[in-house]
Amino acid sequence: MATVKEAFTAKHQGSKNAAVEEVSFPPGEEVQVLKEWKNDACLIKSRDGKVFNVPKKYLNLG
Repeated sequence: MATVKEAFTAKHQGSKNAAVEEVSFPPGEEVQVLKEWKNDACLIKSRDGKVFNVPKKYLNLG
């Protein structure tokens, strides 16, 4: 598990035809890291099961 270091808002689209939804992540929220990419991003899963690509700078990965 990782925690959110700095508050941020990410966009989620459940399917091609679904509306884009903005999801806010407050500091301290736990997220699951699914994949650390070679660049400066991670694939994470929120508590409600939504998946996002976010910059590593927003997360405490330790």
